Amino acid sequence: MARAVQSLELMAGIRTTVVVAPREQFGWTRAALESIFAHTEVPYNLVYVDGGSPAPVRRYLTLRARQRGFRLLRTEHHLSPMEARTLALPHVDTEYVCFIDNDVLVTPGWLDRLVRCADETEAWAVGPLYCNENPALGRIHMAGGQAHVVEEDGRRSFFEEHRFPRRFITEVRSHLRREPTELVEFHCKLLRTELFDKFGLQDQRYLSCCESLDLCLRLREAGFPVYIEPAAIVANQQPPPFLWSDLPFYLLRWSDAWNRISLRCFREHWDLPADDWWIGHHYGWLTGHRGLAGEWIAGKTRKTLGWRRGGKVASLIVEAIHRRVTRQALERRPELREHERTAPRPTVPGKRR
Repeated sequence: MARAVQSLELMAGIRTTVVVAPREQFGWTRAALESIFAHTEVPYNLVYVDGGSPAPVRRYLTLRARQRGFRLLRTEHHLSPMEARTLALPHVDTEYVCFIDNDVLVTPGWLDRLVRCADETEAWAVGPLYCNENPALGRIHMAGGQAHVVEEDGRRSFFEEHRFPRRFITEVRSHLRREPTELVEFHCKLLRTELFDKFGLQDQRYLSCCESLDLCLRLREAGFPVYIEPAAIVANQQPPPFLWSDLPFYLLRWSDAWNRISLRCFREHWDLPADDWWIGHHYGWLTGHRGLAGEWIAGKTRKTLGWRRGGKVASLIVEAIHRRVTRQALERRPELREHERTAPRPTVPGKRR
């Protein structure tokens, strides 16, 4: 049946399934999805995974799925991005699958250019030029980068570096070209669907981070090319500001439990020492990113309660939500409880060795 469906889709010119998965918020759902509808010229299938979005978002997605005829998969609980992608894969019967976060705005020609790059280079993974904020501003999030394991004096360590972060396209345009890279991210990533037959699904312990790094490492280790195609441009939207209704998902997505489990999973897969500099540094970044919610709430509470009291109330609000959503998530997936209990809290380094 799957082969028959795939044959019909190929005859219709549909080679790619776009899978939208939740990243960290729901407030950009409408703008992001409408940008896909407006700027995707080539035929495509769409699978949208909605992990427990607030009621207004749920109603919007239900309406648009009925109007546009795409497949909408919804759960009443929040999902990790990895869970969401895993739910979508049984509904993918095309040559390519393009995973994209639910808070990413795309620009004209984005998907066609990614597919063309894969066709012409035989790449197994292709990423666009990733920007932040309004894509018209051209502020780069990353243009590919480095991600590899280093061995020195018998010790393994991990190295990651984004290319051109926070630079503007106009500043580095002469350096932007289609080329092999070590890293493309799940903000938007085109993959050959055959990859999942060869590698299977990734470890479901990747809850908050490291799955992009892991997949790129596995592909390159097996000799499958990874490319960046800067002619395709997308822009992910990062908080603050927040919607109050987004806080439970945000604080779960970057919860301490999910962060520790994810980092331990990555460390075990790639045989990294417990005191690896990158592991500790990234744990510090993840913790700080979660803290953006507290800073935003404090900005609200301090206006009415004063600096000290407002800050204390904000901390209590964040901690209460953080504990509740973490407990609920571990109750839903009890197999993670032991991983959470035994996953160490990495030491955040003061500076690079």
